[in-house]
Amino acid sequence: MGCNGCRHRRRAAPIDIAYGGCRYVDSCRLAAFFGLTERRAVRRCLMDIKRMKIGILVAGDLSQERKLRFGTLATMFETLLSSVEPELIYQDYDVFKDVFPTDPQECDGWLITGSYHSAYEDLPWMLRLQAFIRETLDANIPMIGICFGHQIMAQALGGRVEREASGKWGAAVNTYKLDGGAGEFPSWMSSDSTQISLQASHQDQVTILPTNAKLLGGNDFCPNGILSYGNTGFSMQLHPELSSDFIRDVFETRRGDVMSEEETDLVLEKVDLPVDSPLAGRWMVDFFKLNQP
Repeated sequence: MGCNGCRHRRRAAPIDIAYGGCRYVDSCRLAAFFGLTERRAVRRCLMDIKRMKIGILVAGDLSQERKLRFGTLATMFETLLSSVEPELIYQDYDVFKDVFPTDPQECDGWLITGSYHSAYEDLPWMLRLQAFIRETLDANIPMIGICFGHQIMAQALGGRVEREASGKWGAAVNTYKLDGGAGEFPSWMSSDSTQISLQASHQDQVTILPTNAKLLGGNDFCPNGILSYGNTGFSMQLHPELSSDFIRDVFETRRGDVMSEEETDLVLEKVDLPVDSPLAGRWMVDFFKLNQP
């Protein structure tokens, strides 16, 4: 039965207690709380009953040694998201091997991983991925991009991605100031936090925003660090899925090669700083749940 006994009580469905103070919130109250149409509110409630399927668009590979130690790019995201919502199910697509979904409707939401590639390489699979990004957002299916995923989403939608001019790295734990700009933060991003700290490993970054992008956060090194695209796209340069041990391993292998000894030591001093991965994981799950078409 609905919380307020209204005429929509038969549509009541369990949702997270953070969404209104009750385990059961009827569709009309949910709609009022989030500013949704009743149809979308009902759909969002039903998603709590149905096991939501997330398609992971894998944009690169790891060495066998790293996969044995840390898991794959896909399983690291699955671990993060399942720590927030254990009922999620996943389907992985190795898009870097040209393995793609046939239709955006195959999954309830999509996530693009990081990669050792650069978005501006314009490899054939990247061009196909950019077309899929546009098709997915046009179909109002929610999509998240992380690191390379953040960059390729921006590029697909008319933005620009470039390597940092001086060759500097965004490395280890970086902190982004959160800023909703002239408008409020999206409902799925609700938090009292004014900043977020997560692991980073990049030189490339989004330098020109797509016209439909909203800037939500960044820092001096990477001003365009967190973006949203209406109710269907969310992307972030930082890595909520990566552990300190993973980042330490990555930058140790760069010591004396792409980074000097001194630069590497400075990175490793920051690798064990506190991170906000649980907060980022909550944002991601809520984004998927609240933005079903």
